[in-house]
Amino acid sequence: MSSGRKQQTSQTTNKAQESPIDEPLGELEPVAYFHGAMLTGVTVSQKGRIFINFPKWGDDVQFTVAELRDGEAVAYPNEAFNKTDESDPAAALVSVQSVVVDPLDRLWILDTGSPMFKPTEYGGPKLVLRHSNFGG
Repeated sequence: MSSGRKQQTSQTTNKAQESPIDEPLGELEPVAYFHGAMLTGVTVSQKGRIFINFPKWGDDVQFTVAELRDGEAVAYPNEAFNKTDESDPAAALVSVQSVVVDPLDRLWILDTGSPMFKPTEYGGPKLVLRHSNFGG
């Protein structure tokens, strides 16, 4: 074996030894349980606030974005912003597919604007930014 090949094999072995192995790193801790509507996204702010979303794909969805408070999903930022106005889909959330908190602690909400995978109306699909204080 050439010295170059031996060095490469040695580096690979060292990296393999540094990689995690099939052992638990801690205990799983359930934070909330959900029954009914399927959620597709979860994100956590730097302050530990947990946001989730429920797309309107067929389940009975009372609100499409929620914050977990004491293990319960509460409409975020409020119920009114989660109530779709069919005559003005830009005025509120329609069917959110994803929520993400970025490194600057801002909440991004991706609204497909397409409940039940129906064609969208102008203003339905949108990307909504909630600033770091996540106020209502």
